[in-house]
Order: sequence, then structure tokens, then C-alpha cells
Amino acid sequence: MSLPLRALPFLLLLSVAGLAAEERTIGLPSGDQIPLTVYPATGGDRLLLWLPSEFGLSPRQRPVAEALAKQGIEVWIPDLHAAWFLAAGRYSLNEIPPAAITELVHRAVASGRKVFLMAPGRTAGLALRALRRYQQKYPDTDRIGGLITVGPRLFLRTPQGGEPVELLPIARASNVPLYILQPRNAGGFWHLRELIEPLEAGGAPVYTHILEGVRDGFNLRDDPNPQEEALTTRLPTLIEQAMDLLEPAGGLPAHAAPLPGEDRAPEVAERSTLLNPYPEGVMAPPLRLPLLGGGSKNLEALRGRPVLVNFWAVWCPPCVEELPSLQRLRDKRRAAGLEILAVEVGDAPAKVEEFLANKAVDFPVLLDPQGNALARWGVHAFPTTFVIDRQGRIRYAGFGAFTWDSPEMLELLDPLLGE
Repeated sequence: MSLPLRALPFLLLLSVAGLAAEERTIGLPSGDQIPLTVYPATGGDRLLLWLPSEFGLSPRQRPVAEALAKQGIEVWIPDLHAAWFLAAGRYSLNEIPPAAITELVHRAVASGRKVFLMAPGRTAGLALRALRRYQQKYPDTDRIGGLITVGPRLFLRTPQGGEPVELLPIARASNVPLYILQPRNAGGFWHLRELIEPLEAGGAPVYTHILEGVRDGFNLRDDPNPQEEALTTRLPTLIEQAMDLLEPAGGLPAHAAPLPGEDRAPEVAERSTLLNPYPEGVMAPPLRLPLLGGGSKNLEALRGRPVLVNFWAVWCPPCVEELPSLQRLRDKRRAAGLEILAVEVGDAPAKVEEFLANKAVDFPVLLDPQGNALARWGVHAFPTTFVIDRQGRIRYAGFGAFTWDSPEMLELLDPLLGE
């Protein structure tokens, strides 16, 4: 039977309304109230519990959630910062008890849908800790399909330049089926194998998908480049593919993996506004790399001169931000013998040349396309800088952008230059 045309707009309105986001509040046994945005799905039997990053919710999540709902995947996005009155920022989610996320997962499971979690960056650790508690408390673990994480950061403490890596205890005590979406333009890309091995040691099946040409948080950033915008549009398809791959793993195991020692949250980094002193007497690792423009450079040949070794990348905004002050530092302290070696990691020479074409820098740019020097020097973030004295010892190190010719920085460096 055909419907009269005047009925069609009404049916269309009902269809659109069925996909409209709903604002809810979930009360937990602890008394906490979590604001929740729900994107109901028409059909399908899956639910994505999308936890926010430590920097809070992003308006760019909405179109992704709407697209997933149209694909039959219901999406729940909790506002954890609002629930606990937290200011967004690194380590902000340390204040949230994993048990609260466990209860939120339990509510999602009660919907009758197969539940998958999604967590970016440091939130991945919170999700893993919560799922371990779920295994200890609830019997219906098979209703949880696994965790999808974008650029997970599972450090117990963020390593400064050259420091040994210490992961959260949960990284070695989780058997959660895990799918990692790893941006290529990120420090974590170069150390992905070092993360996968402990995760697999706990019994977790781990799948990885490298995302070319995008940075950490590509789908949440307020400054996305065109490639990041395009990949965000494809993200609903990638998430559904991840679910398809995780589902045959059989869900969250009934029993948690053994946890050696106590469960711990990430430690807040005590980052100096300047560089951090390095352990006494540590010699700089070997560094011999091709030079942009031809030839090669060997750090050993500079013995007797103070050297600043800066690891950077063309896609890294803080790296770009500090280039002018690095040049000014070289100009001001060239007579004191200071040498600067800028090690660009991961990009082809032509791309680096194009990037630097309109940049007024004349210090040597070394190329580390495979990240071999990065691994040898223990670099986990961009930019990371080491200050080497005339005897070849590392005296200072630190990550993040600095104003290299500031009075405070010159006051720190000048005694070393005068030795």
C-alpha cells in the first residue's frame, strides 16, 4: 500500500528524531552523577562507550558519534570532567576512581548491547584499570568486546630525554582484547613495539593500525590539518572495522590477569621551566647521521665543543615554535663554540627541505628517517633536547619547546659554555 505524500515528511521527522542525541545523567552507587550524551542507534547490537581525553570533550566527537549511530552502533559519551568538577589538562583524569568507570561499563552492558570502550591517550590506562575491576566484580564479561584506543600513553611517568621507560602496572596485567589506532606523526609510533610486548605478556590480543600523516588526538584537535579532517570523516568506518576484528576474540575474559604489586595511576611529571640536570657522568650515545643537503655529521667529531642536540619533526608545532629561538641562541653563543644539531625524525629529505625553505636557520639539520637515533637516545616526545659538554657528557635534557635565548636559559647554559 502506498502512503500519501503528505505523510512522508512526518515519517522523515520521526527517523531523524530517532537519531537525535539524548542528554542523560547516570547515578552511581558511590553517589556520583555522570552527565552522559547518548546517540541512539536504529538497529544493530553494539554500543561504544567513548571516554574523553584528559583535555575533555571535543565538538568534533559529535559528527563521528552521529555517523556511528546511523551505522547501528549506539554511542555513549560521558562528561567525566563535569562529573568530578575537574579542569581539563594532563593528568586531570587521575582524580577519577577506576571503580566509577567500572560501574559506567556495567550500565552500558545492562543496555543489552555488546559494549566496546574507546579511550585516547592517557585515558587508555584508566579504561584498562576499570575493565580489570569489572572482571573481579561482574560475571558477564563476555558482553564486553574490547578496548579501542587512539595513541595510548601508558607511562607511569613520562620519560624525560634518555630516561628508562616505566609503564603503568596495568600494562602488564591486562588481558583485554585491544585495538590500537596509532597516529604516525607521534612519539608513540616509534616505541609501539615496546608497548605491545608487555600488553601481550598479560594475555591481551593486540591489533594495531597505523594512521599515516596524522598526529595524536587528530580527531579531537581544534587545529586539524586537512589530512586529519579527512581521516576523522573515515573514523566511524575504522571503529566498526576494529569492532569486527575484536569480536571473534570472545570478549573480555572472565578472570583478570595477575597484577604484580599495586595498581597505580600515572604520576604527575615535575617538569621544570628550564632543562633538567642529567645524572652525573653519562656519556652521549653515538650520533652519526646524513645531513640535509648532503654529507654526514658525527657528534664525536665535535668533542671539545658544547653541543645542543635537538630531536624534532616538521609536523610538530612546538618544534616549529622554538626554531627561531634556537637560531638566536646559536647567533649569540657562536663565539663561545656552541654547536646545534637539529635531528629531524621520520620525514623524507625533500619534505624537510620544503619545510625549511622559508625558515631562517643555518645550523646543521640531521636526518633520522627510521628513528634509529631516536631509539638510541631514548626520545619519547617532540621536541626533546640534550645539552652535551666539551667532554661529551650529557649535562641537561628535557622535552617541550623552550625560548632558548631567554635570560633564564642563558644563565643556565653560560657556565657550561665557559668550562
